[in-house]
Amino acid sequence: MYKALRNATRSFRRKHGPRALTIRLGNCLRLKLAQLRRSRSKALHIGITGSSAKSTTTALLTHILEGQGSVHAQVYENTIPQLARTLCSTPSLADYAVAEVGATIKGSIRPMARLLRPEVAIVTKVGLEHYSAFRGKEAVAQEKGELVSALQPAGLAILNADDPHVMAMAKRTAARIVTFGRSDTADYRLDSAEASFPRLLKVTVSCSEGSFELQTAFVGEEFWIATLAAFATAVELGVAPDLAISRIASFAVPWNRCGILATNGGPTFIVDTVKAPNDSIPAAIAILSKSQPANKRAVIGFISDYTGGPRKGAALAYDLAYQCADQFIFVGENGHRARPSEEDRKNGKFIDFLLPKEASDYVRATSRPDELILLKGSQTQHLERIALSWTHDVQCWETNCGKYIDCLQCGMVEVPYNEHRKARKARARALRDKGMSRSG
Repeated sequence: MYKALRNATRSFRRKHGPRALTIRLGNCLRLKLAQLRRSRSKALHIGITGSSAKSTTTALLTHILEGQGSVHAQVYENTIPQLARTLCSTPSLADYAVAEVGATIKGSIRPMARLLRPEVAIVTKVGLEHYSAFRGKEAVAQEKGELVSALQPAGLAILNADDPHVMAMAKRTAARIVTFGRSDTADYRLDSAEASFPRLLKVTVSCSEGSFELQTAFVGEEFWIATLAAFATAVELGVAPDLAISRIASFAVPWNRCGILATNGGPTFIVDTVKAPNDSIPAAIAILSKSQPANKRAVIGFISDYTGGPRKGAALAYDLAYQCADQFIFVGENGHRARPSEEDRKNGKFIDFLLPKEASDYVRATSRPDELILLKGSQTQHLERIALSWTHDVQCWETNCGKYIDCLQCGMVEVPYNEHRKARKARARALRDKGMSRSG
């Protein structure tokens, strides 16, 4: 009886229970403190948004600016509670505060922009993210443009010259506009972008300072957007081009955002498992297509934010991968929606699995040491475990853990899921004991 009542009221308790109320109260107090800390901060505040490349731009720009000053950054998390935490924790002597700003629903960016009050706003591109909330690029552009609208006349907007939705945002501010892109009119013009794994992305850019060659650690050509946006911003903020170039060359790519995981005696993985909106599929598979290894496979999981339903996303991924991959492996419930032919199934060109563990076992049993495998899926599916199983003793194969962090951040990938709670308590107890022993 008690268990039945507890299960029936779980949803209500999560929204309105004591813990939920405590969290909401804490967020309100933190917002007030963040407003106060922001008003007193002397740091230059930079906000970055866009349908893709914003996290990479934020991380890369932070790395560049650290070459000449103190930087406090918010990367990979882009909600208003996290922004409030970032502003509250910004050191008083910081030179720069760099924050990623994301949109999940209509009306989510305006309060973040008002809280951040950026002196610099960067917009990478507009795509069909969070389709269920926005239903079109026009609505996404309207939302993203709130960050540009928050600029004061003395501010600076860094805009993608190739995206008309982004360039239209210039009308929403009196701030100075600087553009980047392939367009001949761009202030920072992309002359070339070449990548063919294992050769990493090399970008050539022309601007008023001259022509420069930027060597990066990225595997795909699409990363020119983040590279150029970060370079343009840094130079406009007074960073010497040579310093920016050297910092770009030394930037370490996040391992699960098209990072490379090379295994000992096994395949090499391209791990792109943070998110998988439909718009991101072509760029991910293009990396595989342009890579040099002769043997290639694509492992595709849940595709989110699609127009036209799951059939369109799965079919698009398969159609693109068919031309460049020796095998297409689909993980999840929608494999049949890729519409493979019976011949493709029989000859092994297409194969699907319901669970990541099944796909992992198959990849391990059929792998070749000279092959390249792309892992592409949404964060909740945790396809990164397929690659991590070559470097870790993966014991957690839960299909619905509900965590929006990768398995290494979680720290429980080598612990069976049903033992996570016990392990977390043991870890917390060990940290408390360690802290007490130090204080003693």
